[in-house]
Amino acid sequence: MEFRKLRLSGFKSFVEPAELRIEPGLTGVVGPNGCGKSNVLEAIRWVMGENSPKSMRGGGMEDVIFAGTANRPPRDFAEVVLHAVDDKGEPLDVTRRIERGAGSAYRLNGDDVRAKDISLLFADAATGAHSPALVSQGKIAQVIAAKPTERRMMLEEAAGIAGLHVRRRDAESKLRSTEKNLERLEDLMAGLDSQIGSLRRQAKQAERYKTLSDQIRVAEARLLFARWRDAAAAAEAARGQAKGADDKVARAQAAAKEAQGAQAALAESLHELRDELADRRDDASAHGHRMAALSSQLEAAEDRLKDLDRQKARLEEDRIDADRMTRDAANALTDLETALDAGAKALLEDEAKRPDIARLVEKAESEGRKAELALARATADHAGVEAEWRVAEAEISQAQSRVDRLEAEARRLDDQRAALLGETDPEQDVATVHQAVERAQAETVRLRDALDTARARKDELASARDETASTLSTAKAELAGIEREWQALKRDREARERQKKSGHGLPAALDRISTEPGYERALAAALGRDAKAPLGTPEGKAEGRFWTGSEPPSPVADSLAAHVRECPQELAARLALVHVVEADDGRDLGPGEWLVTKDGFLRRWDGFVARGEGAAEAARLEADNRFAGLEGQLPNLRKAVENASSAQETARAELSDLQRDLVAQERELNTGAEAERQALRALDQAEARRDRLAARREELANSGKDLREQREAAQADLDAAKRKKAELPDPESGRAALEASRAKNEAAREAAQSATAALAAHDQALAVARERVATQRKDMAAWQARAGDAANRLAGMEARFEEIAEERAVIAAKPAGLIKEIEGGEAVRARLTEELAKAEAAMREAEEQARAADAKLTEVNETLSTAREERATLATRAENEEQRREEMARASGERFQSPPPLLPNKLEFDEATVKDSAAENEEMERLTASRERIGPVNLVAADELERIEAEHGASAQEQAELAEAVTRLRGSISNLNREGRERLRKAFEEVDGHFRKLFSRLFEGGQAHLAMVDSDDPLEAGLEIYAQPPGKRLQSLSLLSGGEQALTATALIFGLFLTNPAPICVLDEVDAPLDDANIERFCDLLDAMNRDTKTRYLIVTHNAVTMSRMHRLFGVTMVERGISRLVSVDLGEAEAMAAE
Repeated sequence: MEFRKLRLSGFKSFVEPAELRIEPGLTGVVGPNGCGKSNVLEAIRWVMGENSPKSMRGGGMEDVIFAGTANRPPRDFAEVVLHAVDDKGEPLDVTRRIERGAGSAYRLNGDDVRAKDISLLFADAATGAHSPALVSQGKIAQVIAAKPTERRMMLEEAAGIAGLHVRRRDAESKLRSTEKNLERLEDLMAGLDSQIGSLRRQAKQAERYKTLSDQIRVAEARLLFARWRDAAAAAEAARGQAKGADDKVARAQAAAKEAQGAQAALAESLHELRDELADRRDDASAHGHRMAALSSQLEAAEDRLKDLDRQKARLEEDRIDADRMTRDAANALTDLETALDAGAKALLEDEAKRPDIARLVEKAESEGRKAELALARATADHAGVEAEWRVAEAEISQAQSRVDRLEAEARRLDDQRAALLGETDPEQDVATVHQAVERAQAETVRLRDALDTARARKDELASARDETASTLSTAKAELAGIEREWQALKRDREARERQKKSGHGLPAALDRISTEPGYERALAAALGRDAKAPLGTPEGKAEGRFWTGSEPPSPVADSLAAHVRECPQELAARLALVHVVEADDGRDLGPGEWLVTKDGFLRRWDGFVARGEGAAEAARLEADNRFAGLEGQLPNLRKAVENASSAQETARAELSDLQRDLVAQERELNTGAEAERQALRALDQAEARRDRLAARREELANSGKDLREQREAAQADLDAAKRKKAELPDPESGRAALEASRAKNEAAREAAQSATAALAAHDQALAVARERVATQRKDMAAWQARAGDAANRLAGMEARFEEIAEERAVIAAKPAGLIKEIEGGEAVRARLTEELAKAEAAMREAEEQARAADAKLTEVNETLSTAREERATLATRAENEEQRREEMARASGERFQSPPPLLPNKLEFDEATVKDSAAENEEMERLTASRERIGPVNLVAADELERIEAEHGASAQEQAELAEAVTRLRGSISNLNREGRERLRKAFEEVDGHFRKLFSRLFEGGQAHLAMVDSDDPLEAGLEIYAQPPGKRLQSLSLLSGGEQALTATALIFGLFLTNPAPICVLDEVDAPLDDANIERFCDLLDAMNRDTKTRYLIVTHNAVTMSRMHRLFGVTMVERGISRLVSVDLGEAEAMAAE
């Protein structure tokens, strides 16, 4: 594929149509920052299918449409057209257009296509929106910062397996979808299997359910009849009992009236006695309240006297306590004054001694400071010496550790070299694994052939099953049609059998005659309406038409009688002279002769003709012949249905077994395919191990050389550190002076501590003495306050003594008067008590009489109530039984459309065998329980079973097809993975070779290589870069300097590009991080690549050296702010013109 031209319209800042010619060689795109140079690269990526707005430096895909400026309105669409030709020279015009609110649309040579089609088109041409040949700004930095797995994706683009990835993702998506469909179908078939078993059980239950329902209907009719009969008898008995209950009610009413009169008289007398008793009780209650009040006043006076005596006693005790307190206070004050004088004198003496003790403390502290200063000087001098010794020892230790570490590293490298030498031969491992791969592939081929054979057998069985199913369906349909017709004819015959005899008890002629098939209309025409006439002589003088029979004449040559299979003797004379022909030939008929045709035309010897007579009789005869024919066909048809059903079951069972075998074989094939994949993976791992071991041996050799140089330098540093330590003074000489200073300082410190402790003890004693004096003064103040309180209390007690004496004199005079008044009230209480007793006795006697009258009235009322209830109960029972009888009659009419007396005849059961309602109800409940035990019944289970079985057969076929599709998809994915690994491994080798050469060319020396890391599977491994610029160690990309990283990444990008050259290579400011010397190398490399490939290069640059090396330049200008324009200059033509 060759790119020829790019046309932009409304794309970002290119609002006006702009055209960029993509010609062979190096094409430069130059212009100031922000003028829209990078928009050209983004237009190429966008037309090739870029769908990430972020990659287009936008928030949404519509941001690629020109958004307008201060002077230009926004555009509604953007369009980019890429003109190219394919490998056959055919033009390819790829157009992508986006409109606001409508999304993107793609066209290829004017035809609408999908974005996926465009991506595959460019992917197959080793380019695309994400091609490594499209190097945008910052791509070098992305390569440097990329993870190994991200770099592997660049290698995949170079290997041209992007299309394989797309196809693999499609295949994996289809595989997941197919596997989900297969799982759903397996679940569906499992559900259908359970439904088939369930429906078979339900069909049997439905048949039993229908039988029990018929029995329950008869039992329900018997129960209704028994209940109707029992209700009628009970209603009649209840009406007779109700009449006797009316007499009992009348007698009870008379007795109740008499008892009510006696009760009323006693109630009036009782009311008067109750009033009298209430008056007596009120008088007694009032007198009792008066006596209780007097008693309460007497008790209150006595209680107050006792309380006053108690108060006086308490005051006496308080006066004694106050006197004692006054004496104790005087004694305590005397003792405290003496102690206070002594304490104050001792305190003054101790305070006079404190200055002497303080001077001693200051002197001891001064001596201690001097000793401490001397110790500090000695410690500093000694620390300096020891510090220098420690520094020297640390340098020796570090140097020795470095030497030891390098020796350990050397030993480790030796061990690794020995381990590499001790490992198995990688070439032999590769050969062994290769043989395992061949065995696994052969086993897979064998299993696939076996599976294909089984599938062919499955197709044959499926065809046989379908044929048997078709045969069974046809046989069932034919049998069902014939059975329906036979049943209809049978029902008609049975109906005729029930009405077989005529009114005279003689059989009709039509019931006793039959003819050969095809002659029914002829016989019906010959008999006419007389076919229904009875055979035989009637009894008496019965009216009507009868066949009595006579001696038959000699039959004619083509007599109809010859075609009658069963002919009663009474009809022989009638049929002997009847000619039967296909069509009337106009022959002459003798006297008494008739002529009939098979289609029912009749002509007699006397010239009478008739057509269409006896149609009903002909149909009757045809139905009889048809019934006989159907009876002969039914056994064969039933046998055919049974054979077809058995064949179908056999085919279905064999197909089911084969389907299970197929699933097992598919699993075995999947296992074999997995084993093949494992073997291929092991082969990849063995080859990767072989390459890794070779690279590791080379790395170990280089590392050993570097390690020897580092070890020699470390040994030199160790010798220098030892010489430095030997030149330092011995630290033991200063330790004696340090110990003497430390002892002197310790003695001074102990003396200062002793003086300080003495001063602290003296201060503590002074504080205790001051606290004691203060406490004594507080105690004196407290005792003085207590003595004053005791004097005040004694003065208050004297006043209270006088108050108590006055109050007691007043209260002591009250009890005598109250006692006298209480003694007079006792006589009045005795009189009132006697009167109250008499009134209560009269009241009790009247109440006894009233209770007797009430009891008698209650008894009479209960008798009356019982009689009324009995009458009402019997009347209600009679009404209920009558209603129940009517309800049974109504229920019988609603349920069976017949009154109860007619139920035995309608449902054909004997009235005399009907038991009582309880027994019949028990029988019906037994039948109902039997039906209920069946549970829910599906009455259409048979039809559903047939439908489910058909659906199960279709699902089994679909399952086989899905399983085959899963196998094909897995095989396709495995092939894609295998092809991807091979192509990726081949591309890795090519890229690594190009990268090594380009690195040495860009750095003018040094070496570098690529390595697959993190996985043995190339499709999952990462791509790591190891570089060794001239004069430096081999290290990973991240450890190089910024310029070295840029050149190394450039070498990788060009190495990827050279592996699978794309039709176009776009470099957007790739030379920005390079200096002038490296720019020249970069341009030389571009010239070499241009000579070696057919790729067309677009290079966006600001560097003057790069511009000078271009074959042509396109300038992007922005004369109008926000609007980009393209101008071109062909440098080759310009040089030619300048030369002229």
